[in-house]
Amino acid sequence: MRLFLGLLMAGCTTTAVPTATRAVCPDPDPMTLTWTSFGQPFMTEFCTSCHASTLVHSQRNGAPLYHDYDTLMGVLSIPDHIDSWAGSGPAASNAIMPPGRCPSAPGGSLDRDCPQPSEQQRKDLSVWLACEKLRPH
Repeated sequence: MRLFLGLLMAGCTTTAVPTATRAVCPDPDPMTLTWTSFGQPFMTEFCTSCHASTLVHSQRNGAPLYHDYDTLMGVLSIPDHIDSWAGSGPAASNAIMPPGRCPSAPGGSLDRDCPQPSEQQRKDLSVWLACEKLRPH
């Protein structure tokens, strides 16, 4: 019976493991992917309906407190975490985030399918994060 329950439980969990992509910023940094040109639009489209500093715990749909992506400084506080959950690069292609369901409005109930970034957008995310970590702020 225990074996059956163990197998049943294993089938209900995700096998996806957050993995660093090991993306690198080109040298010299071309400055083509910036907060304004890429980061902010990406975060707004795919992340801030749950990951925003304006949302209280009960409105975050499980997103951890202080994982806020509505500002560059919020993103830069945990760039490796973001990369490991949503980025793509030479070592990994992560599609754990965004999840399957999202709110139509920030802080709302999970009432729609989440838009998903393309593979190219995920690669751009990883390169942008790698570059931002090296830039002066």
